[in-house]
Amino acid sequence: MKTAVVAVIVRAGKVLVVQRAAGIPAAGYWTPPSGKLNAKETEPQALVREMQEELALAVRPLRCVWQCPAEGAAYRLHWWLAAPMSSTLDPAPAEIAAVRWVRPAQFARLQPTFTAGRHFFETILPALPEWRGHRAPLGSTLEQ
Repeated sequence: MKTAVVAVIVRAGKVLVVQRAAGIPAAGYWTPPSGKLNAKETEPQALVREMQEELALAVRPLRCVWQCPAEGAAYRLHWWLAAPMSSTLDPAPAEIAAVRWVRPAQFARLQPTFTAGRHFFETILPALPEWRGHRAPLGSTLEQ
């Protein structure tokens, strides 16, 4: 099974999510930004490269916090906390239709979303030490 990385980028108690553009698999779905590993690339390297390519955003990978199979694809998703190194985004229109910063409860109202994404926001994220006790300003913890 191939590996892909999912970036959990947090700022001011919100997580960055993207709506996948028309013409790519799962177009229209809302999810944290993600991407596939290239040959001989580590997960942190892929995370940095994909966020630069898709959002023109520099990130610092912190740690892998969860893994799950991708829905409808032969990939294992590795979810990584990542600190944004800047505040500006320039989404690549061929890959991303829209961008939002959302609180976990807001993610549940976006449509459509993947089951794994809903599970992450409902169960995994609230249990992370980096998130617990930071109902609002987690970003300051991760951005230091």
